[in-house]
Amino acid sequence: MKRIFICGFHQESNTFNPQLADRECFDIYEPEEVKADNRKLPLIFKGIFEAIGDAQVSEIISGPVFYASSGGPVDHRVVDDFMDQTLSSLRKAGRVDGVVMALHGATTSDKSEDVCGDLIESVRKTVKGETLISSAFDLHANITSKIIKNTDYISGYQTYPHLDMKETGYRAAECLIKGITGEKTVTVCVGIPQMAPAHAYTTGTGKLAALMRKAEALKEENTVEDYSIFQVQPWLDVKETASTVVVRAKDRQTAEKIAAGLAKDEFEIRKDLLGDKLMLVEEVIEKAICNKTGKPVVLADAADSPNAGACGDSAFVLEKLLPYKDTLAAAMGLIDPPAVEKAYQVGVGNTAEFTLGATVAPALSKPVTVTASVKSLHDGHFRYTGPQEHGKEFFLGRTAVLSIGKILLHIIERGRMGDPAFYGAFGIDPQKCDFVCVKACTSFRAAYQDIAAEICNADTPGAAGCVLTNMSYQKIPRPFFPFEAITRDHITKAKCCRE
Repeated sequence: MKRIFICGFHQESNTFNPQLADRECFDIYEPEEVKADNRKLPLIFKGIFEAIGDAQVSEIISGPVFYASSGGPVDHRVVDDFMDQTLSSLRKAGRVDGVVMALHGATTSDKSEDVCGDLIESVRKTVKGETLISSAFDLHANITSKIIKNTDYISGYQTYPHLDMKETGYRAAECLIKGITGEKTVTVCVGIPQMAPAHAYTTGTGKLAALMRKAEALKEENTVEDYSIFQVQPWLDVKETASTVVVRAKDRQTAEKIAAGLAKDEFEIRKDLLGDKLMLVEEVIEKAICNKTGKPVVLADAADSPNAGACGDSAFVLEKLLPYKDTLAAAMGLIDPPAVEKAYQVGVGNTAEFTLGATVAPALSKPVTVTASVKSLHDGHFRYTGPQEHGKEFFLGRTAVLSIGKILLHIIERGRMGDPAFYGAFGIDPQKCDFVCVKACTSFRAAYQDIAAEICNADTPGAAGCVLTNMSYQKIPRPFFPFEAITRDHITKAKCCRE
């Protein structure tokens, strides 16, 4: 019987967000909870457990799982806590044949620019050299040299919006099981010094979709065993960063050839991945006023998207809506703990003056003062209704719905805003609105595409700015696209995992 150890640390860091992600930002599952009931865990673990169960050759040994949404860099004390628990569980377990680590891949802390690389390296030093390690990552992972050096297998999401979390977990565990039962394959990585804003592309349409289909065809014809095409998290200002193509094949020559070819294809579409020109908020409002479809016009406030690690506290769009508060039915969300506290003090049905916005990162936006009525108060628990993480429960802290004329403003203490249930579960029906503001990049589209008249990417301020050349990067390597021109010669040579 083969013994497989599993653990996970998931958080996507936006280094432009000044607020550290502390322990309260994480859902923490102790080793006993992980093994006892994986239904409570993120979807990627359902895939890991399913693959191990299907193989019927392994015993599962559980480490901890720390899971958080995107945000600022992690308070390193949280990293230390996870590391201590993981290594303690590993030592207690004794001999293990393999390790599956579910990570994000673009995680920094106030002490480290490569948290995931540090974690894998520590696990590698703790287990025996022949023990195989398989790591599962988000599509926006930053695959560093430390990750490559210490990992045998790398599997990343192949969809954006992310609809294959469970499948990625399955792939990561399946290749590990095959490896520890004798299958020989080689994993190679090729880096491209480029990044693109996450609002501007999907794997459903366009040139990135075509590249993914090309790689999938290679897998279906058995030319390669697996592939991952990582679009690095663009708001990660660190010294070592790149978008990365990963290919696993039966021999090194094939893996290197295919990875190099896909990397060149990735390079060729770099300008397309930057997306179209952004719309002014006023232009999107005008579209909503003129729209006669009966469906809402959706404005994507991607620059302030908590899903991209931004602060979610910008009232920029709200300020633009105020002149239309009596004529345009609108819905908007905002992270603003002081305003939530005031709403609870004011009480349902009462009216007061509220100063809204710029409470998390005051340097990135400015507040707006309005007169608003408290429509409702809530405990902040709800379940996603869209296809991404469908049915998963989320917690927003205390929340309140304010009415400013026909504008319904959902103010929260923390959390993400990309699913329609963010509104629907709290008495706001987005389908009855003329205008809906969604603070998200691309993940929300899978849920909104059928109910929206049009989805518009808007020019707004925030830590996840859509025009990357306007952001103050200080550390990324140079040359790096889109900040400087690059050529095919800047694509790195293939690196083999564990070499």
